[in-house]
Amino acid sequence: MPLILVPYLVGFFLPIVSYNVYAITKFVKTKLSSNPDLASFPKYKILVWKIHRLMMSVNPYYVGLSKVGRMKFISRLIYLIVQKRFEGREGEVVTLEKKIIILGALVQLTFGLDKFTVKKFGFIALYPTIFYSRIVKGKVKGLTVSNGILLLSWTDAFQGFHNSNDNLNLALHEWSHALIIDHKNDDIHWLYSTLNKHLKKMDKFYKEMKKFKEERSYLRDYALTNTHEFFAVCVEHFFETPEDFYQNHKDIFYVLCRILNQNPLSREKDYKL
Repeated sequence: MPLILVPYLVGFFLPIVSYNVYAITKFVKTKLSSNPDLASFPKYKILVWKIHRLMMSVNPYYVGLSKVGRMKFISRLIYLIVQKRFEGREGEVVTLEKKIIILGALVQLTFGLDKFTVKKFGFIALYPTIFYSRIVKGKVKGLTVSNGILLLSWTDAFQGFHNSNDNLNLALHEWSHALIIDHKNDDIHWLYSTLNKHLKKMDKFYKEMKKFKEERSYLRDYALTNTHEFFAVCVEHFFETPEDFYQNHKDIFYVLCRILNQNPLSREKDYKL
């Protein structure tokens, strides 16, 4: 090889090698930090007790976990409480209990994933009830803004846990949107090939259901609004009535299991696949 070509080859390959090293390093760091053992820290002792007591009263998913699973749930929730910023709007007062319930939905959604923080979404605004959005030019219960903001009606978010089998859970719904946006904006999302493959399958399921819409379906009509709403509505059904979901749409159910790396029917194994 002529020596004159060496600088050009180095200049060509060095950025590629550097980026791959960066991507793999970031991937490994995410995996290694997926289970912060914060529940065992003495300074969080009171917070651990508050989270446990509240989750036992409002979140059936948490109730179904083993002691080890609950410690993982609590540790992740503490991490999110520290990382995420809340703001009350239109007179809504943000309390620790409200943070626990809203962020508990995110922990539930991402419990099987290494990327559990949905890092892009660091700001959550709570409204007392349905509110007007200038983005959609109408009143909404919740909204996931692509720049990393989550807007929620507290009344409707709490109602989602008050009735745990009506397939309506606003917090899970909006966090589902946030999860997809966060993943697609991740500069190493291409490394998650299995996740990407199954997300494409969800798009395919949506198109099929849109084309061959039945008069009566297990999934509520709002699921057929677009692919984003299809995924979010499926997530609500997946967690609230998993037995019915499995009976009605086994193929979609299994794909969601792979996307979220958990099975809500596998209660004896902390929902592991």
